This record gives sequence, structure tokens and C-alpha cells, in this order.
Amino acid sequence: MQVLIWGLTLLVLALAIHLIVWKIRLPRRQTKVLLQIFFGTLIAGSAGLWTHPELSLFGVAAPEGWTQYARIALLFIAFTLAYMITYSGLEADSPSLVMVQTIAQAGDAGLPRQTFFERMNDDVLVKPRLRDLLTDKMATLQDGRYHLTPKGRTMARLFVVYRAVLKAGKGG
Repeated sequence: MQVLIWGLTLLVLALAIHLIVWKIRLPRRQTKVLLQIFFGTLIAGSAGLWTHPELSLFGVAAPEGWTQYARIALLFIAFTLAYMITYSGLEADSPSLVMVQTIAQAGDAGLPRQTFFERMNDDVLVKPRLRDLLTDKMATLQDGRYHLTPKGRTMARLFVVYRAVLKAGKGG
């Protein structure tokens, strides 16, 4: 019970800090700041509990021993990574989501094919992703050409290996 109560308490605290920071100012590199907030909360919260073992929440005492802290960290990290995946879907509209929303807005009458293709252009589907690559420093734009940074190459390799393991072909 200690792991659940204290792990969820740290998660709620991290989410509260996240919301406060976003209300003050939306960070430019949101994913990086989210990771800093969540892992900073885990580290600071664990240190606080370690140095104040007399704390209690809902009648549940502070964790005892490093194994309890390891379990709290495991729970916290699992939830954090799941939240990061979910948040990335909220941070920027995926091309599929943009397409579905565009068709849904047409209602029962449907959306003419030509209108769909006029609305689904590079400004909507491609350019925002290129800006994200530049913002996240996965690519640079030099002399009118995009180049992957070491971080971008690492990410690309990760996806190539992942797709190879799944025996997935090229494509989306």
C-alpha cells in the first residue's frame, strides 16, 4: 500500500507542477520540460521522504528501505512514460487526427474529395512536423537543406531497428 499511495502522491504532485508551469508559460520544448518536472519530482519527493521518515499520508507511513523506494520509482516511471506518450498526442495533432477531424466537421453530407485534398496540404501535415524537428534539435536547416543531428540520427536508427524487429515494412 505504501508504494501505491506514495507513488500516486508523487505523480499527482508532478501533474500539479506541470499544470502550474503551463499556466504561467507554455515551454518551447514541452517534452523536455515535462521530463524534467516529472523526474525532478521523483528525485526531490524521494529525498524528502527519505529524510522525513515520520511522514504519513492517509494513515500510510513513509516508505521504509531502498526496495520500497525502488518500487515507487518503478511505478512512477511507468506512469510517467505512459503520460509522455499520451501527451505527445495532445501536444501536436497527428496527421490522422487532423484528417478525421476535417472529415467529421463536414457532417453527414461528407467532404468532397477535392476539398479534402485542398485542406490537407503541406502547411497542415508536413511543415508543423518539420518545425517540431527543428525545435527539438533533431534536425537543422542549413542552406535550404534539412540535416539530421546526432540526436535525430539516433531516433531514426531506433525506429529502423524497431520496425525491423517487428518485421514491418517501410511506411506509416
